[in-house]
Amino acid sequence: MSNTELSIEEQNRRQPATAASGLFSFADRLDYLLMFFASVGSCAHGAALPLFLVLFGKLIDSLASLSLHPHKLASEISKQALQLVYLGLLVMASAWIGVAFWMHTGERQTARLRVKYIQSVLQQDMTFFDTEAREENILYRISSDAILVQDAIGDKIGHCQRYLSQSFVGLVMGFSTVWQLTLLALAVLPLIVVAGGTYAIIMSSLSKKGEKAYAEAGKVAEEVISQIRTVYSYVAEGRATEEYSKSLETALKLGKKSGLAKGLGVGCTFGLLFCSWALLLWFAGILVIHRVTTGGKAFTTILNVIYSGFALGQAAPSLSSFAKGRAAASNIINMIENVPNVTKESDKGVVLPEVVGNIAFSEVSFSYPSRKHMIFEDLSLVISAGKTFAFVGESGSGKSTIISMIERFYEPTLGKILLDGHDIKDLQLKWLRNQMGLVSQEPALFSTTIASNILHGNEGAQMEEIVEAAKVANAHSFIQNLPGGYMTEVGERGTQLSGGQKQRIAIARAVLRNPKILLLDEATSALDAESEHHIQRAFERVMLNRTTIIVAHRLSTISNVDTIAVLKHGKIIESGTHVELISKGDDGEYAKMVNLQTSANSEKRSQNNLRQLMDSYELSAGFDQQETEVYYEKAESMAPGNQKSQEHGQRKLASTSPIWRAIRLNKPEWPFGFLGSVGAILAGMQAPLCALGITHVLTAFYSHNKHETKHEIKMISLIFIGAAIITVPIYTLQHYFYTLMGEKLTTRVRLLMFSAILKNEVGWFDLDEHSSGSLASTLAADATLLLSLRPSLLIASYIAEHLFLMGFGGDYAHAYARASSLAREAITNIRTVAAFGVEDQIVSNFAHELDQPKKKARFRGHISGFGYGLSQLFSFCSFALGLCSRYAFDDTRDNKGITSPWFSILYSRQKNSNKPRRARLGNCYRNQGRNRIQQCKF
Repeated sequence: MSNTELSIEEQNRRQPATAASGLFSFADRLDYLLMFFASVGSCAHGAALPLFLVLFGKLIDSLASLSLHPHKLASEISKQALQLVYLGLLVMASAWIGVAFWMHTGERQTARLRVKYIQSVLQQDMTFFDTEAREENILYRISSDAILVQDAIGDKIGHCQRYLSQSFVGLVMGFSTVWQLTLLALAVLPLIVVAGGTYAIIMSSLSKKGEKAYAEAGKVAEEVISQIRTVYSYVAEGRATEEYSKSLETALKLGKKSGLAKGLGVGCTFGLLFCSWALLLWFAGILVIHRVTTGGKAFTTILNVIYSGFALGQAAPSLSSFAKGRAAASNIINMIENVPNVTKESDKGVVLPEVVGNIAFSEVSFSYPSRKHMIFEDLSLVISAGKTFAFVGESGSGKSTIISMIERFYEPTLGKILLDGHDIKDLQLKWLRNQMGLVSQEPALFSTTIASNILHGNEGAQMEEIVEAAKVANAHSFIQNLPGGYMTEVGERGTQLSGGQKQRIAIARAVLRNPKILLLDEATSALDAESEHHIQRAFERVMLNRTTIIVAHRLSTISNVDTIAVLKHGKIIESGTHVELISKGDDGEYAKMVNLQTSANSEKRSQNNLRQLMDSYELSAGFDQQETEVYYEKAESMAPGNQKSQEHGQRKLASTSPIWRAIRLNKPEWPFGFLGSVGAILAGMQAPLCALGITHVLTAFYSHNKHETKHEIKMISLIFIGAAIITVPIYTLQHYFYTLMGEKLTTRVRLLMFSAILKNEVGWFDLDEHSSGSLASTLAADATLLLSLRPSLLIASYIAEHLFLMGFGGDYAHAYARASSLAREAITNIRTVAAFGVEDQIVSNFAHELDQPKKKARFRGHISGFGYGLSQLFSFCSFALGLCSRYAFDDTRDNKGITSPWFSILYSRQKNSNKPRRARLGNCYRNQGRNRIQQCKF
C-alpha cells in the first residue's frame, strides 16, 4: 500500500471532533486579548440579572416595612432607582464589549481558517481529489463548516458565557439568601433541565437531517445551474424544476416533525416550570408564615434559582453550537494538517541547470487509487528532445494518464519516468511543473480578465509579453476586437468566449510560460472545423523547438508529428510516423482508426449540408417578418420614454415591501397561521397572568391573617398547575402551525426562485453575481431565513435589540459568495491550477475577497454592541422610571400596583430569545430579499 493511501486511511480514522482549544487554533495575540475582554464583558452582563433580582427583593421588603413611613419609603425607592440606573450602565458597557469583541475576533479567526483551508486543499495531490474529494464536499467545508466555527467562536460563546455566569451567580445568591428554598428548587430543576435537554437533542437530530436534505436539494440546483446551456438546449427546465421539487419534499416532511417536536418540547418545559412555581410558592408561604424569611428574600431566591435554570436552558443551544463548531473545526483542521508527501512549496528535490527535453518511461506500471485494475504494465517508451510525439487509442487506453504522470499528478506504482536521465521523483516539484505548459481539451479559464488568465502562465510577465504570447497563439486579433480588449472579463468558466477563443487563450497562457515541454491533451477534440484550423496554426508556431506530447482524438491533426504511438489496454501496440502507420492498411490499428474517422466525418458533413440547406430555405421565407419584429423590439427598448417607464416600474417594484410579498406567498397557509396565532396569543397571555398571580402571592406574604395567606397561596398554586396542563397544547398549536407555515413558504420560495432563475437568458448566467455557486448559495441561505417570517416576529417587541443585533448576521453574503465561487473554480480546475502553479495566486485572491467582511467586522461589532447595550440600559432605566413614577402618582402605595407591572416586564423579557436569528433575517430582507423575491413572478 502506498504512503498516500496510508495517509488517507489514517485521516479517516481521526476523531470527528477536536478539542475546544482547536477552535482557537488560528487566534493571534490580538484575538486572545479581544477574547479576554469579551469574556469579562459577557460574564458581567450575565451577573447583572441576579443582582437586579436582589434589588427587586429589597424593594418588596421596603414596600411592606415602610408603608407607614412615606418619607423613608420615598428615600429608599429613589436610592434603589438610582442603583438600577448604575446597574444599567454597567450592563450597557459589558454587553457592548461582549458583543463587539466576540464579533470582531470571530470574523478575524474564521477568515484565517478559511484561507488556510483552501491553501491546504490546493496543496493536496490528485489522489485526494480522486478519492476523498468524491466523498466530502470541499466547498461545504469552506462555507457551512466555516460558518459553524464562526458561530461557535463568535456570538454563541458570548451568549454561553453570559448565561452560565447568570446561572452561577443566581445559585450563589439563592444559597446566601434562603438555602431551604434553593435546595427545593434544585430538586425540581433537573426535571426542567432533562425536558429541555431531551427537546434539544431531538431538535438537533431533526435539524441535522433537515440540513442534509436541503444540502441534497442544493446539489441538484447547483448541478442544473452549472450546466444551464445543456438544460436549455434540451428544453429540460420543467424536468429540472420537478427534480428540485422532489428533493425539497424530504426537507418539508422533516420540518413538520421539527415543528411538532418544538411545540411539545417547549410546552413540556414550561409546563414543568409552572408546576415548579406552584411547589416553590407553596413552600415559600410556609417559610414566610413561620418567619424563617421575608417575602422579598423568598421571592428573590425563587427567581434567582428558576432563572438560573432558565439560563442553563438558554445556554444549551449555544453549547450545542459550540459542539457543532468543534466538529466542524475538526473537519477543517484535519485537512489543514493533512500534508501530502510532496508539495510544490517543498524545496526538496533536484533542480537541473538546463533542460534538454528528453523523456523516457522505464517499465512503468500504474493504477489509479480509486480503481483496482492496472492502466499500465511495464510501459517503456522514449520521447526525444525537440520532437513531437502523439498518443492515440480508444477511450480508457491511458493516453491522458501519460500527461498526468509527466506532470507528476500521480506517481508510478512501479518503474521510473525520466527527464534528461533524472527520475522526476527526485526533481523539485514546483521547478518541474514550471518547465511544462499544459493545454487541455476543456480550457480552464477563471472568472477574471483575459490578461489575468494569460498571466497565470507566468505571474512575473509584463503586458508586452502577454500580447506577444497572444500573437503566437493566434489570439491577439480577436482580443483586440473585444470592447475591453485584454481587460475583458471572460465570465465563469470563460462563458463569454467561444470554444476556439478560450482554447487560444489557454495556448497563450502556456506560451507565456516558455516551457521546454508542451503537453496537449485532446486540445482540439471539442472544436468545430474553423476553430480547429485557427488552433492548428497556433500550435504550429508554439511547437517549434519544444518537446511536444499530444493526446489526439482527431487523427487529422497529427499527420505531421514525428512519432505516433497507438495505445491499447495500457500497451503500445504500434508506433511510427503517419505515413508508416497508414501504409499498413487493414493490418494496422492506426490505419483502421483513420478510415473510421474519415467515413464518419464524410457522413456528418453530408448531414450538415442538408440541414444548412433546409435552414436557409426556412430563414429566407420568414426573414422579413422576423427582421421587422427584432427591429421594433430594439427600437422600443431604446426609446427614451420606454426607459423612463421601465425605471418607474422598477421603482414601483422596489417600493413594495418584500416582507409583505412573502406573506402573500404564504396565503394558502393563512388558516394554519390563524391557528398558530391563537396559540401564540394564549402563550403570550401567560406572562402577565403569571405576574398577576405571583403579585397576589407577594401581597399574601405580608398579610397579617395567616388563614388568608394560606388560602391565597393554595389558590394561586392550583392555578399554576392548571396553567401547566394547558401549556402543552398551547405551545404545540403555536409552534407546529407556525413551523408548517415557514416550511411551506421556504419550499415555495425556493421553487419560485429556482423557476425564475431558469427563465433568464443564457447571458444572465455569465455575470459574476449570477455564477452557479452564488445562485445556489442564495437559494440555500435566503429562502431558509424566511422560515423566521411568522406573525409572532412581525408583532414582536424589543425593536432596538432587533435592529442593532443585525450586526450579528453581517452584510457579507456577497463577499462570501464571491470567495466560494473562486474556490469552486479552483477546485473544479485543480489540474490546471497545479500544472501552472497558481495556487498562491488563488489563495491571495480568496483572502482578498474575505478582507471586506474582516475589515467591517470591527465597525459593525461596535455598532451592534452599542445598540444592544443601549437597549439593555433602556430596560433598566424603564424599571427605575416606572418605579419612581408609579410611586409618585399612586397615592395608595399599593404593593400589587407597583410590583405587578415590574414582574410582567421581567417575566416577558426572559421569554424573548432568538435575537441573532431575527437579526440575520433582517439583513436578508434588507439586502437580499428584495432582489431575489422580486425575481419570482407571483
